[in-house]
Amino acid sequence: EVDFDKAVAEGKIVFCKDEVDAAFQREVVAQAPAGPREAKIIYSPLHGVGLTATTPVLTAAGFNDVEVFGPHAEPNADFPNVPGNVANPENAAVFDPMIEHGQRIGADIALASDPDCDRLGVAAPVTTDTAGAWRTFTGNQIAVLLADYLLEVKGGDLSAEEFIVQTLVTTQMVHRIGDSYGVTTVDNLLVGFKWIAGAIDEFGPEKFIFGCEESHGYMAGSYVRDKDGAAAALLMSCLAAKLKTEGKSLHEKLDDLYWQHGYHREDLVNQKMEGSAGMEAMQTLMTALREKPPETLGGMAVRCVRDYRNSHSLISGERHPLDGPVGDLVILDFSSTGNNVAVSPSGSEAKVKFYLFGYVPAE
Repeated sequence: EVDFDKAVAEGKIVFCKDEVDAAFQREVVAQAPAGPREAKIIYSPLHGVGLTATTPVLTAAGFNDVEVFGPHAEPNADFPNVPGNVANPENAAVFDPMIEHGQRIGADIALASDPDCDRLGVAAPVTTDTAGAWRTFTGNQIAVLLADYLLEVKGGDLSAEEFIVQTLVTTQMVHRIGDSYGVTTVDNLLVGFKWIAGAIDEFGPEKFIFGCEESHGYMAGSYVRDKDGAAAALLMSCLAAKLKTEGKSLHEKLDDLYWQHGYHREDLVNQKMEGSAGMEAMQTLMTALREKPPETLGGMAVRCVRDYRNSHSLISGERHPLDGPVGDLVILDFSSTGNNVAVSPSGSEAKVKFYLFGYVPAE
């Protein structure tokens, strides 16, 4: 055994936090497009490390009106001031007190990163009336806003060589936005940001623009191969400031994108199946979906069943080869294009995830 303090004194242990933090902040700030920086921001680290990762980045990028939400500021592994002591930015309830505070002080946006600051949640006023109604955004909606923003600021410099990346259970609105800008969308990937990171290496980081997944994970730039809540917070702040100069809210911008690319609605249903009986029930469910899928669901006809474990699709009782990754995922495609349900057992919890996708084309 070696005494820690003695090892430090002898130079055997060297603290490198300051230089690593500085290098990280430089890389994140470099992702911010030029533009306005006048936005009133509330930020919550949800009792985690975001206080030292995100707030310095926002300040360095020129945002001078950033308030750290006091009840969530203290690093605390018990997460005392969030509902159920679960510090998850996907949970809209964590934003309730932040929204009340934002309405009082006239904030333009509220941001919350999870405790390790790799995912981001967002809430904002529905209109430009900051004292009026607010709403949170889903992970898919944040992905849509950021994808369009980053592609828009690049403008005429884009070509099919540039690419964005998403998973099979992320909204197809991101893909449609990519098509509208003429870039390639890589989206034939299983759940998990490691697959997005792998695609970045495969297709070349020098042409990578943006990566996203529905569970509030986002990435821009090539300085990491993982989602980064600090970068996502910075980009959302840049977009909010830009829209503020245009007299438009983030929600109104999302509505504009719906009119352009069609209305997309997504939801996630988690069905817990605990214990050995639950594991058996999950396997029975997945087998049934593969071998005896429903002909209709919710009154809609099932047109195709994509079975990613066995690499085939089932159409009218006939199997066809399926080009895609191999994993425990089944997607039921309905007869109406763009409407489907993806079903997958969680890789870390005793539950099955049902990803619901609805789509109405733009007129």
